[in-house]
Amino acid sequence: MNRTHLEGAAEKLTTQRDYTFYTGPEDDMGHTVRNYPAAWLAPPELHAVEGRTHGRATYDMTLHLLRPGARISPAERRTALAEMEAQMIEIFAELSLDERILAVEGLSVRPRSFSLTPHGEISQTATARIVTWF
Repeated sequence: MNRTHLEGAAEKLTTQRDYTFYTGPEDDMGHTVRNYPAAWLAPPELHAVEGRTHGRATYDMTLHLLRPGARISPAERRTALAEMEAQMIEIFAELSLDERILAVEGLSVRPRSFSLTPHGEISQTATARIVTWF
């Protein structure tokens, strides 16, 4: 239930920013992503559970934002990466306001030095630990 809720929240927050949302194993990204800009959510990894009928569930979450980048200048690349970084921070800040989320911890955002698909896109990858309650 919490996993499904996290995936739904990530989809809502990324599509509000005009990203086409995808989710699945990262190995599938290259042959699945067809529309840009795109957001790819790797399956959230359950890290810890505290409690039986109610308590906390902690997930490790990885989200990628991708934009076309095969033919852009270095200045355009820097600008796009800065915009995507700001969007990642906004997405995770809004995620922390969700009624089922207690905390977003250890947020890390980094640009990828290589393309994640055969399309030559640029991307930012965010990882965070999400503490939810059930």
